Amino acid sequence: MLCAAVSAVLTGARSLIAISEWITDAPHHVLGIRGFAADPLTGLRPVPHAATAGRLLQRADGDALDAAISAFLQASTLPRSSRTRRRGWCDG
Repeated sequence: MLCAAVSAVLTGARSLIAISEWITDAPHHVLGIRGFAADPLTGLRPVPHAATAGRLLQRADGDALDAAISAFLQASTLPRSSRTRRRGWCDG
């Protein structure tokens, strides 16, 4: 659920209500990627109540989460020299 909350924030959610709405409205395949298990009988992916998302986010260590996300992004970003450089109007 924490991955879904982070995804919601990255797409513009700025409140607990917005994060909960994002999770509720996310397509089922996206919820699967975020770790929500499908019900074996219906195939649906039940989402937690908004209050559950709120409790999780209140208990999460914001500094540790920020450090983990930053480390992930730094590890997955290619160095500038190995990327294709795009020429723009200010490149001269």
